[in-house]
Amino acid sequence: MVNMHKARKAQTISTDAVVGVMLFVTAAILLFYLAGPVAKNRQADHLRQEAERLPSLLSSEQNLTTVLISGSQANPGNVESLLEDYENLKEILGIDAEFCVYFEDENGNIVPLQGRVGMGSSLVNISGMTCNASVYG
Repeated sequence: MVNMHKARKAQTISTDAVVGVMLFVTAAILLFYLAGPVAKNRQADHLRQEAERLPSLLSSEQNLTTVLISGSQANPGNVESLLEDYENLKEILGIDAEFCVYFEDENGNIVPLQGRVGMGSSLVNISGMTCNASVYG
């Protein structure tokens, strides 16, 4: 009779251990799933939405303080004044992602802004060059 009681107790402990391990493994898989591809897809979607929104914000006639482009022409006064304070421009536009403003001519060549490739975040590369890199070397 004593042996039966010990056997049941041992069986209960091993069942609890198996259930605990299964819960741990399930939680770990769920955590890696949510932190992995799903999170990256959400971040990519957010960046894509901001990238699509930025050109219209910079050329919108509704907000005259941030208009950099009117039709197909750049507004030089606004370009230089707004792009000097990148963090302020991000705040005005409501963009939290890093970006770079640069111009191309009709042939696709980069048009320098104040001697630089573009103006914005140094984390952004344009044609293999850092956004704020000097075009003169």
